[in-house]
Amino acid sequence: MINPDKIRDKIQFIQRNLGKLQQINKKSQLEFLQDPFMLDAATRLLQISIEAVLDISQHIVSRKHLGIPKTYRESVELLVKSGILSKKKLPNLINMIKFRNRAVHLYDDISGEEIYKIIQYHLSDFEDFISSVVACCFNGD
Repeated sequence: MINPDKIRDKIQFIQRNLGKLQQINKKSQLEFLQDPFMLDAATRLLQISIEAVLDISQHIVSRKHLGIPKTYRESVELLVKSGILSKKKLPNLINMIKFRNRAVHLYDDISGEEIYKIIQYHLSDFEDFISSVVACCFNGD
């Protein structure tokens, strides 16, 4: 059985981080790139928000007995296969996972421009994920 408190806590964690990222998002690209602390904060906020997405995904997969994923990608693919997440959103989720892996393992290979682009154009990917999870876990499913 899905633990709604665990899911709710992770969602709230992501939403708090999105609020911080939206504040950073208000800066111009030049302001963002000239402030190394802002760049580091945005990178870390993205990384830990993606970690929360993955924690939620793995929890749902496990508790709904959707399979035994060997990778983070397989976790989200199982959620898509089960209809919990939209197939249309799968490429964005896979890109999230790739970014997380780079932030953890290849952190010196991520440009400020890339981070700025992500916070400008892809914060809604988190909101889409949250909406799908809420529909799955809190609307009588």
